[in-house]
Amino acid sequence: MNDDKFGGNNDFPRYEPTDHPEDQPSYNNLPSYGGSQESFNNQGYAGYQAQNYSANSAEFTGKPSAMDSISWAFSTVFKNWKLWILGSLLAGVILTALAIVSGAVTPAEGVYASGGRVFVEIASYVISAVVSLLAMRLALFQIDDQRTGWNYVGKDVRWWQPLAIMIIIGVITSAIVFIFVGGSIFLGPDLGADASVEEVFEALAGFLGTLAVLALIGLLIHPLYMLMQWFAADGDGLGQAIKNGFDAGRRNYGQLILLTVLNVFITIGGAILFFVGLIVAIPVSLLSTAYLFRQCAGRATGQPTQS
Repeated sequence: MNDDKFGGNNDFPRYEPTDHPEDQPSYNNLPSYGGSQESFNNQGYAGYQAQNYSANSAEFTGKPSAMDSISWAFSTVFKNWKLWILGSLLAGVILTALAIVSGAVTPAEGVYASGGRVFVEIASYVISAVVSLLAMRLALFQIDDQRTGWNYVGKDVRWWQPLAIMIIIGVITSAIVFIFVGGSIFLGPDLGADASVEEVFEALAGFLGTLAVLALIGLLIHPLYMLMQWFAADGDGLGQAIKNGFDAGRRNYGQLILLTVLNVFITIGGAILFFVGLIVAIPVSLLSTAYLFRQCAGRATGQPTQS
C-alpha cells in the first residue's frame, strides 16, 4: 500500500514538523543556563570571590607616592620579619665583623704599610656590593611574590649591570667633588701643630660647612640617578637603565626627594635606638625605594586586583 501519507517509508507514517521547540532550527543553539559555569580564577564556593595576585598581571598606572611606598615597606618588613629583620641582622653582623677585622689588621706604624689591610678593605667592598645586589633582587621579588623567603636568596640576580652603574656613579661623584673642592676634602682640615683653638674651630667650621654644601648638592641631584641601578636590577641593559633611570628621576623628582629625606630620618631614628632600630630602618629604606621605583617605572607593584 503506497499512500502519500506513508511515502514508501516502510509503511511507517512520515514525521511532519510541528511548532514545538525541538522542531525549530535554533533548537541546538539555545543558550546555557546563566551562572552555571565559573571562570577559571573564581572558585565555585558560595560567597567566595578569588583575587588575582599575579604581580605581572597589570602595570602601575597611578601616581607614584613616597608615603605609600613607606607604608607598604613598614607593613612588609613586619609581615615577613623572618626574612627582612633577621636578614638585616645577619647582614649587620657580617659587615660589623669585617669592620672589626679591618681595624685589627691596621699596623701601628701606618695605614698603608700592611698588605693585609688592603686585602681586607677590598674584601669588604666586594662583600658589601654582593649583599647590596642580593638585597635589591630580594626587594623586587618581595613586590612580585608575597611568599618571598630565604629560598629566594641568590635567585635570578643580575650582577654586572647594577654593579657597573654603581661603579660609574661612584667615579663620577668622586670626580665632581674633587674638581670643585679639591683633594683636601678627603683628608680633613689642614692644621699645623701650633694652631690655636680659634684656628682649629675656624678650620673645623669651614670643613663642616663644605661637607654640608656637598650633602645638599648630593641630595638635590640624587633623584636623577638613584633609580638607574634599580632599572638594571629589574632587567634593563646598562645603557637603557641609565636612560630610563634619569628620565624617571626627572619626571618624579619631588616624590624621590621626599622618599630620600624620609629614609634619612628613618635611618637616624633607627640609629638613635642604640642601633637596634636599624634592623628595621634599613630594610624599610630598601623596600620603599624598590616600591617607588616600580611605581615610577610604571611596572607591576604586586598589589591584588579584583578578577
